[in-house]
Amino acid sequence: MNKILKTSLISSAAVLGIVLIFAVVVLGKFYLESRKLSPLETREIVPGVYSVQDSYVNLFLIKIKDTYIAVDAGNNQKKVRQELVRLKIDPKKIVAVFLTHSDVDHIAACSFFENAVIYLPQAEEQMVNGQTRRFLFMKNQLKSNYELLEDRQTLNISGLKIKGILTPGHTPGSMCFLVNDTYLFAGDTMGIKNGEVTQFNDFFNMDSQRQQKSLAQLAALSGVKYIFTAHYGFSDSPEIAFRSWKK
Repeated sequence: MNKILKTSLISSAAVLGIVLIFAVVVLGKFYLESRKLSPLETREIVPGVYSVQDSYVNLFLIKIKDTYIAVDAGNNQKKVRQELVRLKIDPKKIVAVFLTHSDVDHIAACSFFENAVIYLPQAEEQMVNGQTRRFLFMKNQLKSNYELLEDRQTLNISGLKIKGILTPGHTPGSMCFLVNDTYLFAGDTMGIKNGEVTQFNDFFNMDSQRQQKSLAQLAALSGVKYIFTAHYGFSDSPEIAFRSWKK
């Protein structure tokens, strides 16, 4: 065999081996970290607020008269459809979807909500337009049309006030949504363990130090009665949950 060809084959095999080992390590870590997640089962949590469990993640629905808004859109469209049937909620009545960020486990059912306007944080657009990679060679994608939301922008939908609060860390454009100054939907900006707010899994975060600053910002909010996370349930005692993050 030609010496140059032989050397090339050996080098290619070595590179492939390194890539495969790296992939196994990453997938193993992903599996272990995913096992730590503890989403809510599908149900009405408090009057007018519903959790939809889709594997290891929750999306949330807030009822407004005979329509709904959604916070995030789940990991698997088929599973979301099944859970909405359980709740007896018609997906055509969902009029808006507020995305906390653009990771694949938060956007899957966007196209399923055919009557909904999709809202994406403006700072998160870099994740879906190819400007910023999610992880090495991975890029987020959002095929649905969307409207952009700025930090601290407030929308009124059928009398429901939704305020977006930019909370970078998990991704550069992660955003929490404060509904009627009472309900805080946090996406992957935090976890809740033993009743207290924690930083989200470092393995999944793009910038955990920035997330710590975002959590301190959220801890300073007043009037919040409930916190809903995408992977770690909810709290009805925000004062206690945020006590270690208050300045």
